[in-house]
Parts: sequence; C-alpha cells; structure tokens
Amino acid sequence: MIKRFIAILLLAVAAASCSTIGSGDADAVKGAVKRYAALLSRGYASMNMTGLTQAAEEPQVAKVYFHMAALGEGRLRMMSELKDISFSDVRFGSATSASVKTREVWDFRHVNIDTGKVERDEKGFVYRMDYHLAKKNGAWLVRDAASEAKGEQDAGKKAVPPVPAAGGGAVR
Repeated sequence: MIKRFIAILLLAVAAASCSTIGSGDADAVKGAVKRYAALLSRGYASMNMTGLTQAAEEPQVAKVYFHMAALGEGRLRMMSELKDISFSDVRFGSATSASVKTREVWDFRHVNIDTGKVERDEKGFVYRMDYHLAKKNGAWLVRDAASEAKGEQDAGKKAVPPVPAAGGGAVR
C-alpha cells in the first residue's frame, strides 16, 4: 500500500511539473532564438549591439560585442541574413531554463567600412548551434550561444567568424 502511494505521489509530481512546461513554452523559446538572430543581424549591420539586450543576457551580449568590435578594428562591417532555421531539439531543465539545438543557414558579407567594398561574400553558410536560455521576468533570454564542433564541412572552404555565436568555431 505504501509503495503504491509513493508511486502515485511521484506520478502526480511528474505530471504537475510537465504541466508547467507546455508547447507554448517551446514556441516561446523558439521565438526567442529567432528574435536573438534578428537582433544580432541588426547589431552587426549597425555596429551597435545595444538592441541585443532585449533578447540575450549581458555576458552573451558582451561576447558578441567583442566580436563585432574586432571586425570594426579590422575596418569591416558584417551584413548578415538568416535564410533558414530548423529546430532539432528543445529541452527544458526547469521551468526557467531551456536548451535548443538548431541548424541555421546564413548569408553574410564583410564590407570595408572606409571604401564600401565587399571583402567577403558568403552564401548558404550552415551553422549547427547550441543555445542555452533562461526565463527572466516572463521572457526567455539567450544565456549562451555556441557553434557545435561538429558543424557541416566543406573541404574547399575556410572557417569564417561565426555569425550566431560570435565566439564558437564555425566550420563549413
């Protein structure tokens, strides 16, 4: 009888925890990742990552800022566009933490700030991303974003600065 009671209690606790994380949360997390990508692209284009604070925690914004600043010191502006995103895995560690794996296809150009000349033009660059998010004040924010080491490879292409993670080693 006690074993049955414990089993029912555990089942009830599991059911209650599942009900707090529903498909709406999964959609909200996916939306947060898409918003992060859009704001990241705008930040690189304007060379101002302030807007990214709407979608990411400060340490992640700082990581991206330093990448953008390094490009700026090299007199380059990155213009990027997310062409496609697919979500392969959305997991919740708790009601306030999530991890997401994506496959993203980006087009980007490095443009010389002084001359306007396109220094590099890359189309269809594929990233396999791993995002970690936290829910704060009802909103999902990207805590960390990184390219997975097992990105798609093309022996004829060099690795380029990662657009989404701005710190991972993206390969093609």
